Amino acid sequence: MNILSWNCQGLGNPQTVRVLSDLLKSRKPDLLFLSETISYTNKIEELRVKFGFSQCFSVDRVGRSGGLAIFWKHNVNCEVTGYSQNHIDVNFIENNVALWRLSCFYGFPERTRRKQSWDFIRLLADLSQIPWCIIGDFNDLLYVSDKWGSVPHPPSLMEGFRAAIDDCILSELDLSGGKYIWEKSRGKSNWVRERLDRAFATSSWHSLFPLCKLLVDHVPASDHDPIFLDLLNISLARKQFRFKFENTWLQDPNFRKEVSDFWLELPTINILPKLISVSSFMAR
Repeated sequence: MNILSWNCQGLGNPQTVRVLSDLLKSRKPDLLFLSETISYTNKIEELRVKFGFSQCFSVDRVGRSGGLAIFWKHNVNCEVTGYSQNHIDVNFIENNVALWRLSCFYGFPERTRRKQSWDFIRLLADLSQIPWCIIGDFNDLLYVSDKWGSVPHPPSLMEGFRAAIDDCILSELDLSGGKYIWEKSRGKSNWVRERLDRAFATSSWHSLFPLCKLLVDHVPASDHDPIFLDLLNISLARKQFRFKFENTWLQDPNFRKEVSDFWLELPTINILPKLISVSSFMAR
């Protein structure tokens, strides 16, 4: 399963829709999340039909800003469990059981409202105990290295964001393909680049998808680049999965039961990640 997340900065521009069309053809995501759509439900439904998604859900813009939307294909078994102007929550289901949760997030762009964003992330973390991933445009920086050019980012804002992530016991997914997601005034004296889009997850989510990979896609005619989350990364799995059973493990009287219990706790989203998780558990 693959997820594409993009702050599209408005779907009213035909060029933006063309860029999105090219992205969908190249990446073929199973689920698409768009923030800053600056659109209403009728436009989102029009795009759902145009791009061939089976279902969609949207949050209308407010005035001339905002707007969120997700689209998903027929092979994705999920349900929307909550939403606001800043997020859409989705549970992924197997055999009528919620296996894991995805929060598609858009942080307040105003600096004066950053604390509201941090507190909202904490609120989302408390809503469920199932494996959780949160992805999107956080409109915030974690580290000094997340910004290039212009004046330094206020340390208090970075500290506040990091504290929220720590409080939620989240770890960040490593990003490949580039460091910065957003830029403005390219080539000018006030050129600035920042990393605003990210993905974080709980340890239980990482156990479900130990081979996941997060990439940045560079697109033309946009200040904001999309990020692409490949959950299974099958091509990498086939190259890296090596396992050797040690007979000495059988000397532990609890070994069989502990491995069996661990196996039964893992959902069968895809057999290869499940095998890798269990083999890692045995080798501890």
